[in-house]
Amino acid sequence: MAGAKGGHGRLAARATDLVRVGSREIEDVLAEHGPPGRLRLRGGPVLPLPPHVREAAISALSEPDRRPARGLPELREAIAVLLSAETGSPVDPHRQLILTNGAMQGLSTVFRALLDPGDEVIVPTPTFFFDGAIRLAEAVPVYVPCRAEDAWAWDIDRVQKAVGPRTRMILLCNPNNPTGFLPSRDDLAEIVALARKRDLVVVSDESFHYANFGERDFVSLASFAEAAERLVTVRSLSKSHALASWRMGYIHAPAAMLDAFATLVEWECLHCGYVQQRVTHAAITGPQDWLAGINEEYRRIRDRLVAAIGQSEWISAVTPAAGPFLFPDFSKAEAASQTGAFEQLLELGIPTVPGHYFHGPGHVRLPIGADPQTVDRLVERLEHFTPNKGFRRGGN
Repeated sequence: MAGAKGGHGRLAARATDLVRVGSREIEDVLAEHGPPGRLRLRGGPVLPLPPHVREAAISALSEPDRRPARGLPELREAIAVLLSAETGSPVDPHRQLILTNGAMQGLSTVFRALLDPGDEVIVPTPTFFFDGAIRLAEAVPVYVPCRAEDAWAWDIDRVQKAVGPRTRMILLCNPNNPTGFLPSRDDLAEIVALARKRDLVVVSDESFHYANFGERDFVSLASFAEAAERLVTVRSLSKSHALASWRMGYIHAPAAMLDAFATLVEWECLHCGYVQQRVTHAAITGPQDWLAGINEEYRRIRDRLVAAIGQSEWISAVTPAAGPFLFPDFSKAEAASQTGAFEQLLELGIPTVPGHYFHGPGHVRLPIGADPQTVDRLVERLEHFTPNKGFRRGGN
């Protein structure tokens, strides 16, 4: 499609050919067709802001705002301290960090800065909704499927075979959204070695880096200092510090790349908002007790849901090592009912996102964040799940 004509002009092909973000499209479906008894499930912590964060927001409202394109220096310095301690590598807050309006803007900035039209990006799947951001950079995603039998681990041999003459980048999701796969240091080392051998850039979306259930350590791509010149890390402060409404993220990358990223951010939005940066700074540098226990709570919920699914002859699931989702397999139920898992679960009041959005057909992404009563209801509905052969969207 070369473009489409609207009432007041012609739309560009990049707009008319672009698919919507999967979770946003499904939210519209849920709003229109969801039953009154739908369970309220969350893909991350939603917490009341503690006093020190609220005070920072109120104070910032009456302060003269500062507008550096790379973000407030004190916020970048605070991030650098945390990232340096985590990775064991020094981080220059002024030359290697830039703040963005969430990780999504960070990823889009990276793709548009580093990819030329026709460049290829290797993407292990199932994975997050990267498609549109890659295509907006006029690049081409090359998907490398992983298997549930391997606990969704990256297939390094397949990744190597997928590299071609137009390959420019390998894109990782660590921990993986939606599967919960948490790569080991050896897994990452193989990817980094391949990138060095084939002169590729590696980009790691680490939005859920904090959400580790404790069975194995989280390892950041940024910890491979020997290959730092080709490594880019994108994170979401909105998720790691329960600030979903404030939309804050950051990019950590070599100084030469950061100069280009900063120019793109200037042209796109000039700078991130002052108030949201002050709020984030307070959340990072102030008391952390309000965030305590989140991973333990999510692990308990995960274990209950995995046990419930294990009782079903129609559902199976790999136990995730990290993240606020399950990615259960409903292919048996779909075959028995000839109806998609999303529709069958929606009739039971369970909101999910269909697996095809993640390049994982037959599966759904199931958020596991909920209050105890909601978890009880979800467990019961999964334990007693049977395929529905008479489902009609919008029916009762």
